[in-house]
Amino acid sequence: MTSALARRRFVACFHAILFLVVLAFARTAAANGTDLPQEIVLQGFVKLENGRAQALLRVPLILLSNLGLPKRGPGYLDLAIIEPRLRQAAALISRQVELSSGGATLAPVTRETQLALPFDRSFASYSAALAHLQGPPLPANTDLFATQGYFDVHFEYALPADATNLWIRLNVSPELAQRIKLRLEYLVADAPARTYQISGDLGWIPLDPRWYEAGWLFAKLGFVDAFAIDRFVFLLALVAPFRNSLGVLVLAIVFAALQAVTLTASAEGALADLEVGWLPLLCNSGLAVAMVLLAIGNLGAPTLRRRWLITAVVGALAGFALGGLLSDAAPFAGTHPFVATASFNAGVVLGAVASAVIAFTALRFLFRRILGPMLGVVVLSALIGHVAWHGMMDNGGELWRLLGRVPPADLWPAFAVVGMWLAPALLVGAIAYFLLKKWDGEPIRTLLDAMHGPDATTLTRP
Repeated sequence: MTSALARRRFVACFHAILFLVVLAFARTAAANGTDLPQEIVLQGFVKLENGRAQALLRVPLILLSNLGLPKRGPGYLDLAIIEPRLRQAAALISRQVELSSGGATLAPVTRETQLALPFDRSFASYSAALAHLQGPPLPANTDLFATQGYFDVHFEYALPADATNLWIRLNVSPELAQRIKLRLEYLVADAPARTYQISGDLGWIPLDPRWYEAGWLFAKLGFVDAFAIDRFVFLLALVAPFRNSLGVLVLAIVFAALQAVTLTASAEGALADLEVGWLPLLCNSGLAVAMVLLAIGNLGAPTLRRRWLITAVVGALAGFALGGLLSDAAPFAGTHPFVATASFNAGVVLGAVASAVIAFTALRFLFRRILGPMLGVVVLSALIGHVAWHGMMDNGGELWRLLGRVPPADLWPAFAVVGMWLAPALLVGAIAYFLLKKWDGEPIRTLLDAMHGPDATTLTRP
């Protein structure tokens, strides 16, 4: 072994270890984030009347913990001197829950503020919430902890004379965007009430969208949802051992097409009459099993044709999960559900293809510049296989326990419906076995090749 080869191996192993350390540190940092709950729910009403928008909002007090609200005793709010701080809290909330019309952000006027006890139910309706806000404040001797209960506020917005639509946005920091949600009821005269659940990562949302606004919004939602971390890691394992970008692109299209089939079926209520609370666990377990199989296959003799079946089945399972997201976003479509569904599908397909292209390009760069192709595939497959194995055992065990509590009379019809929607994926996988051998792709040098080939010293050579 030459000294140059030894140096290359040492540098490659060093970068591999550094890569694993960085991933472990990132996971630890994410786990040690803020002490806020995983989900914080705000409640609200927006009502249009007489050229004005009335907004009633209820915010958990834990979100105001950084304002330094005055306290007494063991941590109770000092209600006798809290009024000036409540005005500051109202100003803060007005910047975090924004309304706009015609492209211009509306300036609110704070009408009333109130504090409410944890068991207060006045936000069950608009009229009850307004009566509560316009009523007397809590007595000064009320014992209300600073991290319990609610802060309620009434904003009024003057609408422009040419206002055609109202938009809303949760303007919160990125680390809170997934945690904070606003359950909003939108009230307009002579129209049924619309209920929305808005998270901080959605940006501006039209409360009464036109068809092209609904289309653009759902295309963005589908594109972003396609970039979920678990599906991206699956694509990394899928494309890692191949050189041919065209074959990888075909796999991505197969994955996206089967996603589109099942997500549309799920969103349109194909499973609505069945008790399938175990379906998310089935999807996660199937994804973990697929990643374990891919990680093992990456070390042997990977072929693209054999991966069509895995790709199609995982795509179909992932579509069931995305169907739930599309159903949750359905109120944002307004009166344009068909446009929303078609646009969401288009966004998912584009997102899946973009994910595959990014994964393929990033791995080629990583393997060429840092690890080398053979060592890169080994390190990546070992890491993905390790994580996927634990995910498979955890999700599989929980799935088994959950299915054990479901009566067989409910289980078999659900299995039949899910199996029916998985049938196209199985058909696609079977067809792939009859394709020409050129569809096998061009894999990089595999571990078995390195072990049995005449020159095993090419382990880290790009």
